[in-house]
Amino acid sequence: MALAVAAIAVALLTLRPFGIPSWIWPLAGAFVVVLFGFEPAAIAGHAIERQWNVLLFIGGLMGLGAVASEAGVFRSVAGKLLGYGRGERRRLFVWTFLGGAAMTALLSNDATAVILTPIIYDAVSELGIDPMPYVFAGLFVADTASFGLPFSNPANVVILPHPSIWSYVQHLGVPELAAIAINLGIFLWIFRKQLNGAYIVPVQLIQHPAALRVGVGLMLVTVAYIVALIVHFPLGPVAAIAALLVLALAGVSPVRVVRRMGWTTLAMLCGLFVLLDAVVRSNAADGAIQVLDRHPFDLAVAAASAGAAALLSNAFNNLPVAIAGAYAVAHDPTGHVAYPLIAGVDLGPNLTFGGSVATLLCLDVLRRHGVRISLGQYVKLGLAVVPACLAVTVLWLWALH
Repeated sequence: MALAVAAIAVALLTLRPFGIPSWIWPLAGAFVVVLFGFEPAAIAGHAIERQWNVLLFIGGLMGLGAVASEAGVFRSVAGKLLGYGRGERRRLFVWTFLGGAAMTALLSNDATAVILTPIIYDAVSELGIDPMPYVFAGLFVADTASFGLPFSNPANVVILPHPSIWSYVQHLGVPELAAIAINLGIFLWIFRKQLNGAYIVPVQLIQHPAALRVGVGLMLVTVAYIVALIVHFPLGPVAAIAALLVLALAGVSPVRVVRRMGWTTLAMLCGLFVLLDAVVRSNAADGAIQVLDRHPFDLAVAAASAGAAALLSNAFNNLPVAIAGAYAVAHDPTGHVAYPLIAGVDLGPNLTFGGSVATLLCLDVLRRHGVRISLGQYVKLGLAVVPACLAVTVLWLWALH
């Protein structure tokens, strides 16, 4: 029964029937399993408490993104990219893609997809350029560039809360660079006609001092992340404290920052943590654990883990899959299955709209701008990019072992 409730809640989270916000369903599911005794209230509370590091980290990321947005960092970045393009549409596209990759790697995929991409759309549209290639660049690079560092995507910390920075980068850093190159090359070919031509470089606006201060602060936060990983310190407190310090540095309204933060994401995660714990306590996941125990890490396991995570992320959204993956990693005798799972959960959402929360939120923002993206077109682009990126990553992970 716990498994059935969890499956229904996750399915409703993805489908969002009747226009009910997606975060409601995991909380409702958690309430049901507690109400009917599948998960005692005290144990449910403990299940959430155990994930304090993940919740602090995601909350800190949201705070940093909100501060950066209020301080005008993303608008400043968009202006810089227009200047780097030097009036060439193709050059602008390359800089947009690489700038989005850097933003994703250093801040988070949510910041690139939800905040930077709509700003890029507005900036490019004002120049009379077809904005869609640049929109797709922002949407896709937010996932493509999010698995090479532990702090680039909240799902990474969900699956592997205490990674070794050196081992992590060795396993996923190189294939991420390859994935970025593959994605960029494929898009340059697909959009080659739209990217021909020139544009008038706009006059660069004077950069607001707060944007510069926050930009420097965000770079220091990245250094703090790396230091924390080297000394095996949890990332959650680092992100949370960094958000408060950068807020003080920015001098923007704390009330506006708090309003910008996606608190419902944290609520959704709490519900998912309770549902997963109820499923685990019902022994419904024992079969999967036995498979991991019997099979050493090899090419088949790497491919199956990455492929399954990618497909399930599109069927049920990547956050529930990441939470389930965390349990599998905790019981993996080899310790290596985490890396293909992270690759699948991060890259997989580029196949469809529903793969990640960041994509859904970005599409909602774009709709308010009057932009309608065809699911068929999105899937076509995803099929051109995701299998190639996953294949390179899986082969690299297999070669290391």
